[in-house]
Amino acid sequence: RCPGAAQRRLERGGVSAQDMRAVLFDAGNTLLELDYPWLSELARSLGASAGPEEIGVAGARLLRQNSLRYGMTPSPQDAGAVFRSSFRAIGEAIGLSDDAAMAFAQVAQQEDRNDPRGLWRCLSPGVAATLAALRERDLRLGVISNADGNVEQHLVLAGLRDWFEVVVDSWLVGVQKPDTRIFAIALEHLGLAARDAIYVGDLLEVDVTGARAAGIRPLLYDRFDAYADIREGRIRALHQILEIGQGR
Repeated sequence: RCPGAAQRRLERGGVSAQDMRAVLFDAGNTLLELDYPWLSELARSLGASAGPEEIGVAGARLLRQNSLRYGMTPSPQDAGAVFRSSFRAIGEAIGLSDDAAMAFAQVAQQEDRNDPRGLWRCLSPGVAATLAALRERDLRLGVISNADGNVEQHLVLAGLRDWFEVVVDSWLVGVQKPDTRIFAIALEHLGLAARDAIYVGDLLEVDVTGARAAGIRPLLYDRFDAYADIREGRIRALHQILEIGQGR
């Protein structure tokens, strides 16, 4: 990559690396990710030899295709069915039969309910080191998540909560991404303008669209390369946020 390219892209979005004062994050599939090793073992027990990476790719592609369905928090009466349909689709994508894919979804749902951390219980690669480096640069940190009221607890259990000045859970504030009001809540808490922040999330139609509409520079976190056709404003690893902060 050419020197300075990241900074030029950021400036085109309305904020320069030097002006950046805060980094706001999505939670699920950004700070925290699914327990892919556990899901891989479950898939193998049901007849599909899918490794953690393969399951991650299948899930990311499904999210891109159905981001407004699976990226929004469903009503309590619909939540179970939405969970099962998404994990059944992942099971089918990795080669499970119809019955096995349904079993995959049902067991995953039970595990999500039984573990207080849920299934999104693994730290995304490099997250702790990235947060530490951002804090060392005096950048303020926050979370804005479409969630079910439990995102703060999940961050506590993951050992991440203390990094963030503000955690905005859509269920608790009554509005969710891509609605610009949820971004405004976080900015108001921090006492910052939209131009002072960037937002990092994994869904184009939810995270990127919402942040951009709110006047915040978005970064699309695409660990599994589901958005390979998008060249600018996309990172494959969280530590790449640090390159923007350094103006590279």
